[in-house]
Amino acid sequence: MKFENTQVMNFEAALRGMRNPKESWHLSDSAFGIATEEDCEKDWEIAEHWIKDSFDINTREYDTELEKIDMWLIQNGVLRNENGCIEYAFIGPKDMKLAKGLIKGGSEHRKFMRQIFVSVDITAPLYW
Repeated sequence: MKFENTQVMNFEAALRGMRNPKESWHLSDSAFGIATEEDCEKDWEIAEHWIKDSFDINTREYDTELEKIDMWLIQNGVLRNENGCIEYAFIGPKDMKLAKGLIKGGSEHRKFMRQIFVSVDITAPLYW
């Protein structure tokens, strides 16, 4: 059995939707978007901008903290980097904390996950 062309979609709307009951959209600290390589010399400039906006890191600690966080974000936050176009999705600590809390709260609280779509091509024998 072979799984190919996996795509996970609609995180932005799902995270926005989980904030609907308390109308707390202004507390969201996630970043989603598309940038061109012309907009940033390297992929990590997107992550660096997001870190500065999302985390309270003082200037002295910033360089060491950035080195720790930066590569993880680039490896996990940059979804596609094709033809000079970078698609990124960074889930912020406040949104992650809320999502984890709702998931632990049980099926009636984790309804926002229904908005996250997963698509995959499965190659398997006919008898499977």
